[in-house]
Amino acid sequence: MRALEKASKAECEIVGVKGGKKLNRGGTLQTGCADLDSLLDGGLKPGEVVLAFGERGAGKTSLVFQTAASAASSGFGSVIIYSEGRLPLRRLSEISGEGWQQMSERIWIVEVKSFEDQDSVIEMLETSLPPGTSLLALDSATGMYRAELGEYDENIVANKILNRQLAIVKDLARRRSLAVLITSEVRDVPDGSGAVPVASAILTYWSDRVLRLERIHGEVRKALLLKPPPRREALIRLTSRGFSGMGTGND
Repeated sequence: MRALEKASKAECEIVGVKGGKKLNRGGTLQTGCADLDSLLDGGLKPGEVVLAFGERGAGKTSLVFQTAASAASSGFGSVIIYSEGRLPLRRLSEISGEGWQQMSERIWIVEVKSFEDQDSVIEMLETSLPPGTSLLALDSATGMYRAELGEYDENIVANKILNRQLAIVKDLARRRSLAVLITSEVRDVPDGSGAVPVASAILTYWSDRVLRLERIHGEVRKALLLKPPPRREALIRLTSRGFSGMGTGND
């Protein structure tokens, strides 16, 4: 990771923080939405990779921010590698609520501008993870990868690089007891059988749990757990404060 420094919220290439306590191997990191946590058998677990994929506006970044905020509120540190353009810090502060200032001290955000940049950051995680990091998030794992696709030979190289990146992340998750959350856009399958994550074979291979987020109407989203079987689903709401159950809005 690049030299970590505290930047202003306006610039925010990197937001430096103090870190947090370490997640025990038997613990879980909750997303902040009880219905999502139920789908994930209690939340994100150290040593495991959770893939969340969906169309634009489905709530992938909100899920990353909400999970990081939930972790921070419990004293755990998070690292977010962000590649989706301008960083929506206001969204993160909205989701964090009144505790944003205190929570922000436990959330590291690194913006990457290219696939090469993403590769360099992931390679340096081994020696650059802040003390007390319990959550590692890639939002998204495939945005910069997709920009590299072109001719057949270029695609082979991009696939190899992405596969190596996720192998590094998975190895770190196991050895450092990290809960990992990665996101991906969707692409249509030629046979018309539906949508799958970009680089589906690579992402699903390295992921212990695969969660699809679908837009239904308005604030309503459907969360489908596709891996491991059996498939399960839940209807949830996406609001300015992140995901909540369909009941009171406080789940």
